[in-house]
Amino acid sequence: MKIKLFALLALVSFVTVLSAQNAREILDKASEAYNKAGAVTASFTLDSKDTKSHSTYSYDGKAFMKGDKFKIEIPDAITWFDGTTQWVYVKDTEEVNITNPTGEELQAISPSVLFNIYRKGFNLSYKGEKRIGGKSLHEIELRPQKKGSAFAKITLLIDKTSNIFFKITAIDNAGVENVLTVRNYQAGNNMTDDTFRFNKKDFPRAGIVDLR
Repeated sequence: MKIKLFALLALVSFVTVLSAQNAREILDKASEAYNKAGAVTASFTLDSKDTKSHSTYSYDGKAFMKGDKFKIEIPDAITWFDGTTQWVYVKDTEEVNITNPTGEELQAISPSVLFNIYRKGFNLSYKGEKRIGGKSLHEIELRPQKKGSAFAKITLLIDKTSNIFFKITAIDNAGVENVLTVRNYQAGNNMTDDTFRFNKKDFPRAGIVDLR
């Protein structure tokens, strides 16, 4: 009985290690594909649900990315990040907040962080393949190794052929589930660094709030 139990535990351990290895290899390919793509433009839909209050909301947006720089356009705001400084323009108030976000703060908003977030602080597991809309997708689950992480769980669906992220589901410790679905992805675009900086000339009426 002890021998059978030991063999079972060894098999479970092997499968777990193999699952994590497969997941890491897939994510490495996705990260490499993004890094080789140059500038990227992506259209997306974000669906958010608070599992405690059962409130929901949804919106479409557009992201422009180049390395760790990004610009995100959503219905009520525009965010720019040039690698150091972040500008958030709120359309209703015509106000721009300027900050130097921390790495943890960037995890909540930066698209490019997702391509590297798996490298440390998470246990990875490969959940198999799914087929959605004619696409074959890898499903990978990330769970934080330590308590107090901003996320309780992150589930990634990655296109098996292109290594591009198709859907990202993130559940935070407050019980809010955010599902980001990439509707269109174009690589190799030509973007200057000015794309990722707020330009006062484009928003002459904007009030500046410097929080750095």
